[in-house]
Amino acid sequence: MIWSRRKNIEPGSRYVLGTEIANPRVSVSVPRTAHLAVIGESNSGKGSVLANLISQEVASGGEIWFVDLKAGMEAENYAQVLDRKAYNLDEAVALLSDFNVGVDIRAEQWRGKRRSLDDSQATHRLLVIDEAADMIRSGASKKQSDICVELVRSALSRSRALNCTVVVATQNPRVSTSLPYRSLLLTTLALRLNSKSEAVMAMGEDAVRRGARPWQIPFSRPGDGYLWDTETNQIKYLHVPFVTDEEIHALRRVGGDGDGRSDSGSPVPATPSVSEKQGATTTPPVEM
Repeated sequence: MIWSRRKNIEPGSRYVLGTEIANPRVSVSVPRTAHLAVIGESNSGKGSVLANLISQEVASGGEIWFVDLKAGMEAENYAQVLDRKAYNLDEAVALLSDFNVGVDIRAEQWRGKRRSLDDSQATHRLLVIDEAADMIRSGASKKQSDICVELVRSALSRSRALNCTVVVATQNPRVSTSLPYRSLLLTTLALRLNSKSEAVMAMGEDAVRRGARPWQIPFSRPGDGYLWDTETNQIKYLHVPFVTDEEIHALRRVGGDGDGRSDSGSPVPATPSVSEKQGATTTPPVEM
């Protein structure tokens, strides 16, 4: 079932990922503004991780933006609660550009007034990028791909203090190629992987040295994983609860239809497009 917060977790301040394997009464959580990488093989539980995060975001009243370059196979299940969604590279460029413009606007509004924002100053914004390795393209799509990568890098480097969170999921543990902005994702949840070398690629040698063993997770245990926080140098072995399709489709938000495709023919998105913003700071140029 969808995870419900424990009483010792302040609602809205943290995402509860699951419970400790050794002590199921103990919740494992991360700050709601901690950018997170979720890495694991097919059927390892990535979908349940995203479902639990999104359900908590819905309960907290935040915005949800979703990039799913597999033609929306995952994201469309959440269509009723999404503020923005992108299913191809052109749509992803538009969505990520708008996300960065929103960061620019918040920075301009609050610079010199607060060091970080919470829900009372600005609505929390969750950006989910599923199967992020699909964003890395060559050939005719390389230019758009490079733009997307630079926009993700910009969002990761500037948005955390502005009450935004980026969650990136991928099956590919070779983060140097699948997640070229990997150094900006300081928290990692590694689900089942195939080998120790994949774990090192996904989490780093320090995490493995401190006890992360995602290659030892049985295929029969989807949702088991190791949480690695480079800021605290802590490893936690946890289980993420399974979420059914029925529970996902039952998610509802108060107010708004939640259908925000980032193409020009879509309903009005949660925030205006870049072209509608007057005087907004432009996003950084792509490094060629």
